[in-house]
Amino acid sequence: MAELEEQIRKIIKEELGQQSGNDANVAPASSHTAGGHLGIFPNVEDAIAAAKAAEDRYVDASIETRNQILDAIKEGFRPYIEQMAKAIREETGMGTVQAKIAKLNNALYNTPGPEILQPEAETGDGGLIMYEYAPYGVIGAVGPSTNPSETVIANAIMMLAGGNTVFFGAHPGAKNITRWTIEKLNEFVEKATGWQNLVVGIENPSIEAVQTMMQHPDIALLAVTGGPAVVHQAMTSGKKAIGAGAGNPPAIVDATADIKLAAHNIIESASFDNDILCTAEKEVVVEQSVKDELIRDMQNENAFLVTNPADIQKLADMTITDKGTPDRKFVGKDATFILDQAGISYTGQPVEIILEAPKDHLLVVTENLMPILPIVSCPNFVSALRTAVEVEQGFHHTASIHSRDLIHINKAAHRMNTSIFVVNGPTFSGTGVGFTGASALTIATPTGEGTTTAKSFTRRRRLNSPQAFSLRSWND
Repeated sequence: MAELEEQIRKIIKEELGQQSGNDANVAPASSHTAGGHLGIFPNVEDAIAAAKAAEDRYVDASIETRNQILDAIKEGFRPYIEQMAKAIREETGMGTVQAKIAKLNNALYNTPGPEILQPEAETGDGGLIMYEYAPYGVIGAVGPSTNPSETVIANAIMMLAGGNTVFFGAHPGAKNITRWTIEKLNEFVEKATGWQNLVVGIENPSIEAVQTMMQHPDIALLAVTGGPAVVHQAMTSGKKAIGAGAGNPPAIVDATADIKLAAHNIIESASFDNDILCTAEKEVVVEQSVKDELIRDMQNENAFLVTNPADIQKLADMTITDKGTPDRKFVGKDATFILDQAGISYTGQPVEIILEAPKDHLLVVTENLMPILPIVSCPNFVSALRTAVEVEQGFHHTASIHSRDLIHINKAAHRMNTSIFVVNGPTFSGTGVGFTGASALTIATPTGEGTTTAKSFTRRRRLNSPQAFSLRSWND
């Protein structure tokens, strides 16, 4: 009997494959384009053509197929996580291996797939109204050097979950690990399911290639994680764009806070991956009455306090360029490297540099992406909140508060109006690190989507059927 059932299953499977060609267990016809290998092509035109050919078939694939593809990605990368973290650190020179391991795990195993795309339905005397989430097509994505593989993986999971294919524009500063990630992803997916070129890239990424991609007629949507210039370019491209822009996250500490816990959370988060996360605390705004206690507890958390005004000015002059941008020589570098380069003596192995500064100091108003954390003191909570809003500069990206006062917490959450707001915790929790909610590798503040999921990369479509379907009533 078992043998007969197996033969029947085989016949049905073959029949379905001949009818639709899209069964989850049937490998699709090759969508290779000349010159491509494991998703990597010599130029933008060939890469997008391959992604478009794949999308023309993938749009009809089942949810089961999408899940099989995502499972192949998750299982395929599992043995490579530490290797990837080390390769990212080696190529970019930024951050720490342990933090990158945490971010890769977050991207791989904490990014929701098709399960988040549940349809919505309404029924009544007017029949059935249904909303479902449909793909855009080929998405043009651009990633940063700060999170290269993490962004490729998280974006791929979200976008493929929505039924799209992806052209990924690598940051030139992380082109090798980005290419490797795309190639391995294609290898895992093709081996497990037969699908090819669902995520593509080019051999030699460049700004010009990204510009060409943004204008290509077969790119249906842009998703850009990077600096203000590339985000602005996407937003003015004439295409729908999801843009993750600049931030300058303040951490507010009021007089009611658990100061020891606040110090621990702030230093742990600001030093995580040497502060290259756009969500990481970039300055602290504290009530004057608890400032000294907070600084002492921060020092107990392995932060190094710089007090000499000349040394503070030297740090600013050394790490921030004449254009007001962080010097790439110091972005994501260890605190000890920065102190050594500044000629500032220290003991031990500090993970963060702290200093006091006025609210208009260059180190306060610059998103410096390195383990330097200025502290601004204010006479009371009203002043602290006003200052935090001011130094955040209207980016509406990320902010946090450390407080036991619910009124203060509520007011701060309302007034900061950021995509991510964290209460009594490290701001990396807002990215999903530690499995604190869905992963957030693309935080679309300028365009309003906030922390993106597969829903962000789908169209919400409406279906009306006036004659049906309602079990509760029927037209007389």
